[in-house]
Amino acid sequence: MNFSEFEFANPIWLFALLIPMLVGLLTWVLRLRIHYYKRVRQFADSHLLPHLLVNSEASSTINSKEYIWWTLLFLVGILALAGPRWDYEEQEVWRKNANLMILLDLSESMQVKDLPHSRLEQALQDIEELLDKDENIYIGLLAFAGIPHLVAPLTDDYQTLRHLLYELDIDLLPIQGSRLTLAIESAVNWLKGQSMNGVPHLLLISDGDFDAADFKNSLQLVQKGNFHFHSLGVGTTQGDVIPIKNGNWQKDANGEIVISRLNEDYLYQLAVAGKGVYRKADYRNLDTQAILDAIENSISSAVQDKTLQKLWHERFYLLVGLMIILILPWFRGNRALKK
Repeated sequence: MNFSEFEFANPIWLFALLIPMLVGLLTWVLRLRIHYYKRVRQFADSHLLPHLLVNSEASSTINSKEYIWWTLLFLVGILALAGPRWDYEEQEVWRKNANLMILLDLSESMQVKDLPHSRLEQALQDIEELLDKDENIYIGLLAFAGIPHLVAPLTDDYQTLRHLLYELDIDLLPIQGSRLTLAIESAVNWLKGQSMNGVPHLLLISDGDFDAADFKNSLQLVQKGNFHFHSLGVGTTQGDVIPIKNGNWQKDANGEIVISRLNEDYLYQLAVAGKGVYRKADYRNLDTQAILDAIENSISSAVQDKTLQKLWHERFYLLVGLMIILILPWFRGNRALKK
C-alpha cells in the first residue's frame, strides 16, 4: 500500500468542511445569549422579562455530545465525497490523437483595445476555450514577437497550460517586433522533436500586423510545410492606436501616430496555404469550435497511438463503512424510544 500517491479525486468537496466551523461559531454565540438570559433573570421578575429580552425563550438544550457526533459523521461523509485514493496501475490504452501548436502573437500591437478589451485578452480567452474542450489533442504554446519563445511543449495537461496563460504578457519577450517566419520555423522544429501521430496542426492567434517581406516568407514556409495551418484574427479592421509604456502612443519615423488594424487578408491567405481554417475571434465559441472541428476530422484518419493511463484504486468505500458504523447507534436509540 503506497500512500505517497495519495490524492482526492474531487477536492472541491473539501470546502464543505468549513460548514461545521460556522455551525460551531453560531452555537457559541447562542450559548453566550443563553448565559445572558440566565443572568438577567437574577435581577428582574419573570413577568418583566418579555419586555426586557428579545427571543427570551431561546433553547438551552444544546447537547454537546450530539453535536460532536453529527459533526464527525458530516466530516467523514464529506471526505468520502472528495474521493480519497492512493495506489494506481498504469494501463496501456490505444487512442487517436492530434498535435496542436499554438503560435501566440505577443507584439505591442496586441495591446490595442479596439475590442471591448485588448487583443491579447481576447487571444487568451480563445485559448481558454480550446482548453475547455475534452478532445484527444496534445496542445503546445509558443509565444513570439521579435523572437519566438516556447511556453509549453505538446501536452495533454490542460490545467498546467491554464496556469501558464496567467503569466503571459507583452513584456515576456525582450525583443519586440512581429516576426512570424521565425515563429513557424521554431514551432516546426519543436514538433519534429516529438513522437507524433498524424499530421500536426499550427494555430496562429494574431492581428496579422506583419511586415510584407516577413509575410511572404511565412506564406512560402506554410505552403511547403507538412502541417495544417489555422489562424484566428483578433482586433478590428478599423483598428486603434498602440499604447506604449510612458502613457503615449506609438509613432512612426515621421512622428505620426500608428494605427494598428486587423489584417484579415494575411491571415486568410496563410490558412488557405496551410489547408486550414481562418476565423475572426469574437466573444462566442464558434471560432474555436471551427478550429477543433477541423482538427477532429484529421484525427478520424490518424493511426491509433498507444499511451499509458492511470487506473486509480478508489478508497471512498472505507469512509462509507465508517459512516455506517457511526450512524448505527442513532437507529438503535430511535428504536428504544419507540418501545
